[in-house]
Amino acid sequence: MFTKKRFYALLILLVVMAISSYLYYKKSTSKIAESPSISMISSEQNNWQQETVEEIGLTFQHPSDLVFRKEVANDGDTFRTVGFYVTKGSENNPEYQLYGLFQQFKDATEQDIELAKQEMDTTTVQETNIDNYVGIQGLITGPRTRFSTVIIKNGKLFTVSTMPPTQENKELTDQILTTFEFE
Repeated sequence: MFTKKRFYALLILLVVMAISSYLYYKKSTSKIAESPSISMISSEQNNWQQETVEEIGLTFQHPSDLVFRKEVANDGDTFRTVGFYVTKGSENNPEYQLYGLFQQFKDATEQDIELAKQEMDTTTVQETNIDNYVGIQGLITGPRTRFSTVIIKNGKLFTVSTMPPTQENKELTDQILTTFEFE
């Protein structure tokens, strides 16, 4: 009788833990991160400024109140990766951050797109197009939850991520992505 009570107590504990885990997972994947929203989205792009990332032949525009920064990792005379940020707010806790990463050192295939898709919340995955390069976008959840867009440009992986993943930030990134032009 004593072992039967223990069995039921353990069973109840496991059920409660499973339900709690499920509810926590659903909350983290269905709820877009709450963070301070910023009113930067404008249908008029008059006050947007242009940036060029020469290493990958990319030109794009962003609102002029955002800060652009580029980082290049070289391997001798050639670059391995090019990363760039477009941010608003503090560097450690930005209100808005777009991060682009082009990986020159690694050839990419459709299998890389499928791997990226596996990291995303399946309910958010959709096909996208950046200057005629087809890829996917969706919400990646976890310790660094973010919206992510992944394309293959000339056989190399190019990703653009947005944090914090608010709907307003995603809409701003989508507007910025429409200005991307590759040579």
